[in-house]
Amino acid sequence: MRVMKALLLSAVIVAVTAAPAAASGPGGGGWEPTSTPPFVIPAGAVCSFEIKGDIVRDRERMRTPATYPDGSPKVQDFEGVLVIRYTNTSNHKSVVRDATGSIRVYYLADGTKIQQLHGHNALPVKASNVGFPGGDYVLNGDFVVIDHPDHNREVPVQLGTKENLCVTLA
Repeated sequence: MRVMKALLLSAVIVAVTAAPAAASGPGGGGWEPTSTPPFVIPAGAVCSFEIKGDIVRDRERMRTPATYPDGSPKVQDFEGVLVIRYTNTSNHKSVVRDATGSIRVYYLADGTKIQQLHGHNALPVKASNVGFPGGDYVLNGDFVVIDHPDHNREVPVQLGTKENLCVTLA
């Protein structure tokens, strides 16, 4: 299993810029609308203060090109327009950020989730995370995120910029 995970991770890293193009290319069917709901992240969970996310624009879609025999997703693609207003509820500072990008998610049988992020994407990371500093990030570029079964996030590929909104909104 460890060898298979290493091979899959290697394939994901090599394909980090190719998969988003394939995901949105011609002939790719099965897309259905999806959306991101407004959210509130409590103080201490990600930032030292509470963050509220209001959705300014949302035209997302998703598809599941591969499933396990029980019907659960093995691979999912997400893409489309997503713009979020982030607010620090303690000092009322806010910023609007574009999270329009694409994400390909691989769900491994052991509970690990590997995500390929391309373009602009939002990435909250819990304050107690091991492997990548906690914060509420807006990314731009190509990133690979590994969500381990213990809920820690690792970001082994970081080709682009990242803004930590915990710093921006403090």
